[in-house]
Amino acid sequence: MEENLLKKLGILSLGIAVFAMFFGAGNIVFPLILGRDVSNDIIISLIGFVITGVVVPILGFIATIVYEGDYDKFFSTIGKIPGFILITLCMVIMGPLGASRCVIMSYAAVHQYLPFSLTIYTFIIAVVIFLFCFKENKVVTILGRFLGPVKITLLAAILIMLLFSLHRLPSTPTAPLLGFFEGLKEGYFTLDLIGAFFFSHLIYISMKSENGNDKTSVKKIMNKGIKAGLIGGIFLSIIYCGFGIAAAIYGPEMKTIPDAHLFSALSIKLLGNYGGILANVTVALAMLTTSLALTTVFADYLCFEIFRGKFPYYLILICTIFINIILENLDFSGIMKIIAPIAILIYPSFIVLAIANIFGKLKNFPYTKIAVAMTFLATLFFQGWFKTLFIK
Repeated sequence: MEENLLKKLGILSLGIAVFAMFFGAGNIVFPLILGRDVSNDIIISLIGFVITGVVVPILGFIATIVYEGDYDKFFSTIGKIPGFILITLCMVIMGPLGASRCVIMSYAAVHQYLPFSLTIYTFIIAVVIFLFCFKENKVVTILGRFLGPVKITLLAAILIMLLFSLHRLPSTPTAPLLGFFEGLKEGYFTLDLIGAFFFSHLIYISMKSENGNDKTSVKKIMNKGIKAGLIGGIFLSIIYCGFGIAAAIYGPEMKTIPDAHLFSALSIKLLGNYGGILANVTVALAMLTTSLALTTVFADYLCFEIFRGKFPYYLILICTIFINIILENLDFSGIMKIIAPIAILIYPSFIVLAIANIFGKLKNFPYTKIAVAMTFLATLFFQGWFKTLFIK
């Protein structure tokens, strides 16, 4: 019985690590944008958000775990060269751009309490990230056992306090169906599906290091990883719903607030100055944990896949962090202008790739290349319509 309890606690810790990796800048901003814009249609909108912001990423996470966390094998099902191109593109979106988006969001949360500028802040965060990421194989342990639980505890406290602030949702002219599609859009731009393909690698190597190199343990590791992904998805859904409903309540009062500052403004309004400080520090911590994961995955890719170990990991890590500092001079909307068109073009193909690869492993589905190619061509054909739907 005690052994079973320890196993459950181990899976819970991994689930928390999954949540901590996923929960970054977009995961805070986009539920708030959704709540602000749809107000009384928030419930149907959140259903759409959870589909693209939770179900799809966890599907991608599970699909890569089935490939033993090896994203190289996962993407090579569409061909070695196309797979390499997509991996590199994902790494750029997820690494420098994603990590920079997190740091910008963290500064927006706490800038009113700091005596220095964004430039100084980025250098301080750079040092912190370097110290945490220096030992690559310890990142999941740090996230799962330390930073992740702290973050969940603080976020849970905030959501509980929000429950005492609930009142009637203001009405808006948004039709329920439009609200649903708005939710799909905002969940889409969390870009968590892209992160899922690579976060699963960190989770898998962490589990493998605990279980040794015993080949008979591969299936157990996969099952454990799948359970961890589902737990992480549950945590994400709870947080999204809480943030979305809170923003919907005060939507009309936040129409003019910049996207990156929505959480800061809402937390101060709901919780007062002292509660607002707690909430904003929580956001800064959330950004730090996701930045750790994003930076580690990108540096790992450059070190071992691009440069094949010719340069030491710490040197690649320093270069990665330096690139992040440069990009952090862009604001949140500036980074999204770079990410959005690329995401619109490749995201549908990634969803099909994840589904096809799962069926490929379970049912020997032989048409992965064709399915992904057809999806990509269809997306190109309808790209103008997608832009109209997804970009304001």
